[in-house]
Amino acid sequence: MQPKNLRPAGVAATILAGTLAASVSLPAMAADVTQQRLENADSEPQNWLTVFQNYSSHGFSGLTQINRDTVGDLRVAFIVPMTTAMLGTNGSLNLENRPLVDDGMLYVDDAWGGIYGVDVSSGFKGDVLWFADSEMSKDENPRSRGIAMWGNAVYKDLVDGRVVAVDRDSGEFKWDLQIARVEHPGSSGLNIPNEGFTSAPLAVEGRILVGQSWGDRATRGWLAALDAETGDEMWRWYAVPAPGEAGGETWLDDHNAWKTGGAGLWTTGSYDPAQRVAIWGTGQPVPMYDPEFRPGDNLYTNSVVAIDVDDGTMKWYFQYTPNESWDYDENGAHILIDIDGKNTVQHFARNGYYYRLDRTDGTYLDSGQYVDLITWTAGIDAKTGLPVEYDPSLALQTYIPATRSLRGEEPKTACPTLIGGIRWQPTGYNRNTGIAYGGGSDGCFTMSIGQGSISLGPDGGINADEGGGNNGRDGESSYGPLYGGLWAMDAMNGQLISKFRYSHENLSGALPTAGGLVFTAWNDGMVTAHDDRSLQPLWRFNTGSPMKAGVISYAVGSKQFIAVVAGGRKNYHGSNFPDIANMNPGSFLIVFSL
Repeated sequence: MQPKNLRPAGVAATILAGTLAASVSLPAMAADVTQQRLENADSEPQNWLTVFQNYSSHGFSGLTQINRDTVGDLRVAFIVPMTTAMLGTNGSLNLENRPLVDDGMLYVDDAWGGIYGVDVSSGFKGDVLWFADSEMSKDENPRSRGIAMWGNAVYKDLVDGRVVAVDRDSGEFKWDLQIARVEHPGSSGLNIPNEGFTSAPLAVEGRILVGQSWGDRATRGWLAALDAETGDEMWRWYAVPAPGEAGGETWLDDHNAWKTGGAGLWTTGSYDPAQRVAIWGTGQPVPMYDPEFRPGDNLYTNSVVAIDVDDGTMKWYFQYTPNESWDYDENGAHILIDIDGKNTVQHFARNGYYYRLDRTDGTYLDSGQYVDLITWTAGIDAKTGLPVEYDPSLALQTYIPATRSLRGEEPKTACPTLIGGIRWQPTGYNRNTGIAYGGGSDGCFTMSIGQGSISLGPDGGINADEGGGNNGRDGESSYGPLYGGLWAMDAMNGQLISKFRYSHENLSGALPTAGGLVFTAWNDGMVTAHDDRSLQPLWRFNTGSPMKAGVISYAVGSKQFIAVVAGGRKNYHGSNFPDIANMNPGSFLIVFSL
């Protein structure tokens, strides 16, 4: 059964800034976004066509006008208010999204499903030509990590489980479909109403790939492909296997924990056109902190998977941390890099290591530490890529007991912090220098499990209201000292080159440029540019708003611009940063130029 179109074609809840349209000079219509253009995105450095810049998730700008010598003259070019993002949030914003740019038109969403079409071709202002309102309920928890383009449409998957397609010229809705939160032949039947999307879609081969993101709400993660023209679902792959499916034997409990097993896909994947596979990271098992509830390796959580875009079958996988319990899920970007004839996938893992894998089959190559301190394991096995303490004969891994919290034990401290090192934050790769960059948070945390989660019985389900609930923890927890980090890794050998430490969290990732710079933003409102070798700061600007979104660069004519969305959560981790406790978050697009 195909999902019902919730909005008749051509009917738009669209506000045209063109009630003054007669006096507005519209930019020329951009060419359709095609498979060829997306595969060759590097040849269009003036545009930003997909959330991670290209299919390989390089997040790199080939523009050079803004460089080490000129960055000191960078100034605000214009600001575009995004007031709709503030509605119903009480100041708790989650704008983690990058805008897209195509030949002078910029597209950005507000996390409530509203999409702005903005003419930035003048270089000195942003004219909002239309605003398409998906009319999402304000009872939802708004969050966005971006949008996608294909043909002449912009696509957005929403936290309420819908996916919408909007005409890029008019802002009219092409289709509006309920994809998640509906029964499906492959679903487990539990917690379906808790599903939703937070990651940006990925447009490949006429398909719009969307990842079910709310694993933390005791749902089962999945990746689906929708026909770009109609929205019809073409296939769906579930990240937690059912009994009898490959990997199902790694869920060793007696209460069908797989049905609420997590493995959400909440950050956009990469695409390898040669293999025709989408390469996606998966979230942690649920309940995340209570491994005793779900003994076994818990495939395919905490993994990178390669999914055939034609039929939705899994070609290979690599699991970073079997039976994990620190919330070190591995949704972060997976960077595709070709080195001396070897096709690799590289990843800043949340568990503190930087991994290099063979992209043809997922075989482990090597890894290097990038965070300051790792205490949950003594290291990574050079042959298997698994933690050295991993024992395949155990249903419940021990790892390092002094840092592994189990039920009824005293609080234990582990490093890195459960909110670091790098989660959704966009990473980057400079193809000219062979250096990969990441921005995130570092530190340690202390936790005790308490009673742990309570099963509802042999048919599956978690008692969400008693014990540890869906996350498995009813004991103590504290983040400990936190700070932000920016890291540069040698993609040729996976080793750390340099790092920069900052007093506030980095929730925005890294944008390397051909001008010898790395741009990022911080939770205290600062946008900064760094030398791409030493990572020492060369320029900064305080926006006055907490920042969570990634930076992009684009050009109009011969002029280069730097753009970022402001709208982070105020004082993201509470009392750790009292100096910004009274900062008022805003929601706007801010654009810089020389």
